[in-house]
Amino acid sequence: MPQRKAQTLRCDFCGADCQRVRRVALDQGYDRLSQRHVVRYACEACSRQKESRRANAVDSRPEPL
Repeated sequence: MPQRKAQTLRCDFCGADCQRVRRVALDQGYDRLSQRHVVRYACEACSRQKESRRANAVDSRPEPL
């Protein structure tokens, strides 16, 4: 069976060529079911950076608001 050539994709955030991309939602209050939005895909590095920003934005104080 012949090998398929790897498809080159492009990160919508940094423009890097890569073989894998991930779906990214960055907007605060993002609701994918009721709001129209532009679909954007991220390379591994941009996806990790987005996840890091999201994790740091969470209020992890033990007392209730």
